[in-house]
Amino acid sequence: MAKLGYTERGGVWQYPERQVIFLGDFVDRGPEQVETVRIARTMVEAGQALAVMGYHEFNAVAWATKDPEASGQYLRSHSPKNRRQHQAYLDQVIEGSALHHEHIAWFNTLPLYLDLDGLRVIHACWHPPSLQIL
Repeated sequence: MAKLGYTERGGVWQYPERQVIFLGDFVDRGPEQVETVRIARTMVEAGQALAVMGYHEFNAVAWATKDPEASGQYLRSHSPKNRRQHQAYLDQVIEGSALHHEHIAWFNTLPLYLDLDGLRVIHACWHPPSLQIL
């Protein structure tokens, strides 16, 4: 953020004339995932940024959400392959911790897309039939 000219004031990165738009994938990428979520979340909550949900937040929500139609199962299978992909984040946030639950709750508030005046923002693909389902 500093390289882009933002300054940190009161724990929130700010810029006087612009607002960043985050495109998701805060987790399952890199060594500082909890700090990445903290930075993005504080900026969004302070009105200094906008954000959309990425695939990895979607997967994190599904990983942590029990399937209402299959007792004991989750919306995202806890298979070895899926756990490997998500393990670094689970280790950093401490799976099942209060912080983990806070992250999942925040991820659930993120829109799938932003349809702004003259600008559409989405993580990957603008596909109206899929957006309607989700």
